[in-house]
Amino acid sequence: MKTGNGYMTRALKSNDPRFARVLSKLGYNRSDMVAEQVAPAKSEDLTELRAEYQRVVGKRPFNGWDAKELRAKITAAKGE
Repeated sequence: MKTGNGYMTRALKSNDPRFARVLSKLGYNRSDMVAEQVAPAKSEDLTELRAEYQRVVGKRPFNGWDAKELRAKITAAKGE
């Protein structure tokens, strides 16, 4: 599949003001459509929580878990 070589991409790269006017009416230059950036959790917190999970449970945690999930798993393991 070719990427970046479509009609819209070439039109947006063009210096022709007609393209800019038409594409702006279609909403291609809207700045409010930018994805919201989420700040990642502190790596120190995650490493400490992962070490605590490994100490409490006895096995390594899943790397996809965030700090909230790790805290929940640790409290569940301590409660048992």
